[in-house]
Amino acid sequence: MLDKLDTLKIFCTAAETLRFRETATRLGIAPQQVTRGIAELEQQLGEMLFIRNTRQMKLTTFGLHFWPKAEALLANSDALFAEGKRKNVQEMAGSVHVTLPPLFENQDILHRLLQRLIDYPAINIQWLPCDSHLNIIDEQIDIGIRIGAIPDNRFIVRTIRPVGINIVAAPDLIARKGMPVSLHDLQYHFPLSALNNSNSGRIWPWQFADGSSFFPEQPAFISADIGSELASALAGRTYSQLPDMTVRPYLRRGELVNILPEYNFHPWHLYIFRPHQPLLPSRVRLVFELLTQILSEVFEEQ
Repeated sequence: MLDKLDTLKIFCTAAETLRFRETATRLGIAPQQVTRGIAELEQQLGEMLFIRNTRQMKLTTFGLHFWPKAEALLANSDALFAEGKRKNVQEMAGSVHVTLPPLFENQDILHRLLQRLIDYPAINIQWLPCDSHLNIIDEQIDIGIRIGAIPDNRFIVRTIRPVGINIVAAPDLIARKGMPVSLHDLQYHFPLSALNNSNSGRIWPWQFADGSSFFPEQPAFISADIGSELASALAGRTYSQLPDMTVRPYLRRGELVNILPEYNFHPWHLYIFRPHQPLLPSRVRLVFELLTQILSEVFEEQ
């Protein structure tokens, strides 16, 4: 159940925008949270706040009268907590270590984070993009962002979105080599790229929606990072299996084509996590919540 002040913030923003999706974007939350927050507030009040149909949304008579009262209450609550917030800003000092994979969106994510920390100049962000999975506890890292299986209950985890993998190739390569008719045909008769596993020294297998997998037979290109593998696909060198969130803009622009889409697979999640800590520093909690919002915004916008 949402906090009452949170539901009032959701309501006042929705009353201004008259669009739940725009409300979610402004507040940096999921659209489902907006719907749930309005429903909870209506249940607490015993009154409908909005009239909604497929074409439009507007405030009810009760909602119109309730809106200025809600705005006034929020303004008073902001004033009440202002002194405590000033003290909290003074306590927000020290380093926050963040590890994450080398996502193409990293620059945008970091830019948004640093903008939102403008009022906390004493927080020192240690930004650690890394291909390998660092041991977040042994390395004394505060926050991790990863693509993979959700970790165990030693961690606080927020799931951002599922991550799939697509087989892709450039149109000119398809024009030269043709379209594979099966996974067996793809494995043995087409130039494939491979991604090196830095932990084992071997290449990663390709995995598919039907549960099968294979290792590329004599790969035409091997890389230790997804960015280089993407470059090989865009250059028309290889058919490659890459994360859907990586290839989406290139598919939209026609620079890549999804090959054998029936085998698209969704084995992983993008998630943010931190260790359980009984006395979590306020600066770490703040950065964790900000990054959770930012990741949701960045990957919902795609």
